[in-house]
Amino acid sequence: MCNQTTINHKVSVIGTSIAGETDAKVTFCPAPTDTGIVFVRNDLTGCPKVKCSVEKANIEYRWTSLADGDVRIEHTEHALAAISGLGLDNVFIELEQASLPVTTDYSSKEFTRVLTEAGIVEQSSKKGSMKIHKPIIVYNRESSEDMEYEKLLIALPYDGFKLTYVLDYPKLPQLYQVAEMDITPETFAKELADARSYIIESELEEVVNLTGKVSLNVLVVKSGAEKMEWKWSNEPARHKVLDLLGDLGLLGKKVLGHVIGFRSGHRLNLELCKKIYEECNDDCFS
Repeated sequence: MCNQTTINHKVSVIGTSIAGETDAKVTFCPAPTDTGIVFVRNDLTGCPKVKCSVEKANIEYRWTSLADGDVRIEHTEHALAAISGLGLDNVFIELEQASLPVTTDYSSKEFTRVLTEAGIVEQSSKKGSMKIHKPIIVYNRESSEDMEYEKLLIALPYDGFKLTYVLDYPKLPQLYQVAEMDITPETFAKELADARSYIIESELEEVVNLTGKVSLNVLVVKSGAEKMEWKWSNEPARHKVLDLLGDLGLLGKKVLGHVIGFRSGHRLNLELCKKIYEECNDDCFS
């Protein structure tokens, strides 16, 4: 579709907060042209709104959030991945608490299901885009015990929207995986939306201490050999693509380019978003 889109009617998803301590509900609502993606905190006085943007984004321990003054929106990436993957441009996202709900498999499956069931409506205004004209690179070097390793994200010119992720843990060479796909509503729904989150076994205790609990449907990867438990042989790498897609959704416009991640996570994703925003925000409408 060359025109902007929204959904046909309201739909909701119920789950738990990111820390698992309370119930959480989100309602997706149709929005007029040129609205963008706007979060609404219905539980706060005046129902304050926070527009999805890189300027308001920040990274928590293992997820992405938005903040506008004292108003916070927690754990945005899985819902934004569904919105971006389905090609939606204008949606109000109403919350009854700070955190978007986490569903049982820590994926975009439920968000994708309800948005698809709501129906996608084409609107009168043209879609905007951020086209990659030249390589844009963000890079970081980290140390872990006796090892140093690099993390990298690069956005390249490309006729379309393609994401590639190279999953590589220096101390788990058996978990090396690659996931790559051209992102369309069809490929997203079929090949990406259901990709579940995962935790490396060595991180499990730390994650439980920080978030309170972990759903039993989150994959705990012990050695990288438990492929029979995965929906795809490269499901962990696909989930990294899902997270990258959700974080790119902070830009508020479709990216036209090929984005490649190597060991990258939410922090580096946000750095790339900021660079793309600075260099590509003035592109004309596609």
